[in-house]
Amino acid sequence: MKFQKNEPKGQNKRIHRHQRQRDSDQQVTDMLKLCLQKICELQAEINDEENVHDAEAAGYAACAVETLRFLTNQGLPPSHPMVKTLTEKLLKKDD
Repeated sequence: MKFQKNEPKGQNKRIHRHQRQRDSDQQVTDMLKLCLQKICELQAEINDEENVHDAEAAGYAACAVETLRFLTNQGLPPSHPMVKTLTEKLLKKDD
């Protein structure tokens, strides 16, 4: 005994084609989501690295200023050769 389907043959093919298209669209959407997630992770890493370098630079600058302030408080004028040399070394940009 055969059961008859209420759908015409052509419509059944269209339904399968539309289902395959939706499956394909979903796969593309999933891949795009994964790519976007990876991009966001990489951007977060870049931002973290920039923040670390900014913190390092700020810490270095604070130490340099404090060193020069200490020498000045100890009575060495900014024109003293040691203070001049140290200032040049501390402010030199060798990153």
